[in-house]
Amino acid sequence: MHVTANGEAVQLDDGASVDDLLGRLGLGAKWVVVERNGEPVPRREAATTTLSDGDRLELVRAVAGG
Repeated sequence: MHVTANGEAVQLDDGASVDDLLGRLGLGAKWVVVERNGEPVPRREAATTTLSDGDRLELVRAVAGG
């Protein structure tokens, strides 16, 4: 299946979750805020939120600094 993450096409296996996507992109769920098709995905639901072909995701990584 194909999804779009931050404007880039990503190919994933059917039935992949948000956690699977983050792992494929080398991102840790703890530091990333995910929006799927305009709706936020709670961190506690990242492992159980199954993606569908054509989903559009926006990923924002938290960065600490001073």
